[in-house]
Amino acid sequence: MKKLALVLLLSCLTLPVAAQEKPAEPALAETPAGSPDMDQRVALAEKMHDIWPVRPKVEEALDVAAQSFPEEERAAFKAGMRKAIKYDQLEEESIAAMAKIFTVPELQKMVDFYGSPEGRAVSAKTGDYAEMLQPVMTKMLDQALIQVRTGR
Repeated sequence: MKKLALVLLLSCLTLPVAAQEKPAEPALAETPAGSPDMDQRVALAEKMHDIWPVRPKVEEALDVAAQSFPEEERAAFKAGMRKAIKYDQLEEESIAAMAKIFTVPELQKMVDFYGSPEGRAVSAKTGDYAEMLQPVMTKMLDQALIQVRTGR
């Protein structure tokens, strides 16, 4: 169950990015750090993080993940997770990852969309979406685990 909570936590963090339209061609794994447009990528990734900071997304994801624990264990789970998460490092790593993975046009579109009223609304609702979907995912994953373990 704890692994499921961590999977949900990570999936919640990526929901807004995953909602972006899929490219026609597979994306390159990463852009070399010495790329000539890396400064521009980093600047746009930083703008994206001003619009969509990591900390509130982690907190929303923790709330969703905590739902998989008995009520009396939820506060301790969230407190332990908060203590273990290095938010400043996570933000730096997230900016670096965005700059390496996304192109300047992709980052600009993300900034444009998530900076818009509609994009902000989508971002604000992703926690509710994840929370609504979590019980369905938990039930399906529990059933799948039973089937795998019993060979049915």
